[in-house]
Amino acid sequence: METARVARSLQRWGDRLVGKLMTPEEAALLPTGPDRARALALAIAGKEAASKAIGTGWSRGVRWRDVVVNLGPPPSVDLHGRAADVARSLGGSGRTRTSLEFRGPLAVGQVQLLS
Repeated sequence: METARVARSLQRWGDRLVGKLMTPEEAALLPTGPDRARALALAIAGKEAASKAIGTGWSRGVRWRDVVVNLGPPPSVDLHGRAADVARSLGGSGRTRTSLEFRGPLAVGQVQLLS
C-alpha cells in the first residue's frame, strides 16, 4: 500500500475513510498527527494480506471491519464475522502470524493462517 496514496485519501475523506475500514476500537488506536497516515497504511496492508490469506479479497461477505489489525508490537490480525468463518472452513484456527513493515514508500503486510 502506498503511504502517499493513503495520506491523500485520509486528507480528503478523514474519519469517513477510517470508519469504513476500521472498527471504532481499532480506529481509536491510530496515532494522531503526521504518523496517522503511515499507521493507517500499515493497517490497510495487514487487512489486504488477511483477505488474500483467506482467499476472498473483499467479496463473499467479507468486509474490511471483519479484519482487525493491531499494529503492535508485535503486530497481529484478528479475524471476525465472515472472515473468521471462511478461515475456519479452510482449516484455520482463527489465529494468524502477521508481519507488517515499511519498504520505502510502501506499507507491506503478510498474514498466514494457523491451524
